[in-house]
Amino acid sequence: MINAIIIEDENLAAQRLKMLVEEISDTIQIIEVIPSITQAVRWLSVHTVELIFLDINLADGSAFEIFEQVEIRTPVIFTTAYSQYALRAFEQYSIDYLLKPVTREKLKNSLNKLKHLYQGAELANNIKDMYQAINQITSGSTMRFMVQIGNKFRVIESKEVAYFLSEDKLTFLVTWDNKRYPIDQSLRSLESTLSPNDFFRVNRQFLLHRKAIQELYAFSTSRIKVILTPTTSDDVVVAKDKLGQFKRWLVKS
Repeated sequence: MINAIIIEDENLAAQRLKMLVEEISDTIQIIEVIPSITQAVRWLSVHTVELIFLDINLADGSAFEIFEQVEIRTPVIFTTAYSQYALRAFEQYSIDYLLKPVTREKLKNSLNKLKHLYQGAELANNIKDMYQAINQITSGSTMRFMVQIGNKFRVIESKEVAYFLSEDKLTFLVTWDNKRYPIDQSLRSLESTLSPNDFFRVNRQFLLHRKAIQELYAFSTSRIKVILTPTTSDDVVVAKDKLGQFKRWLVKS
């Protein structure tokens, strides 16, 4: 028997998913339904489970925050109403990424994947390598933002954004042609959903596209100053605790 949990803040969606799982499989048992990030972190800190069904947008934030607070080496089937999180999702031990409303057929296919992946002791004992092999991440993920210009609205794709910045408790995106627009998302939320191959958060204030980096200077023995294009009046200095990760990101293909 495979013990599983559902992390979902919409009770009807959680109960429907539970019902579908029970109809499709007699080997998967839903032992808990958890409605929030806080409760999920608390539960996963003291329990183990063989499978997680995970909604991404929860009432208290992005479900990716769970992975930042507790180590999860458990297969995950993501369920969400949004397609733009797929790239981020497959960096985890993801079996599948199902868009809501989850259909019986698609869920059955996901559970069949799980069944095949668990066949054979070698695969079951080396699950980390298994997921790294099957989840080939592509960089084609696009996120879109709706911004207001006067009384008009415009949709901007992530590929049009040079960097995001936080200023006076507001978040702005800056396009390659140096247009600046306020958006209703935090840098933390953006960091968890944008392609990690393209964007990196260098400090509390700036989240940069790789191609926006024009020059790098040694700011001190343990700091790097980044010159951006389009330019900004603020000094952009890589936080000390992010320096090693930033260097690895820069040379990553």
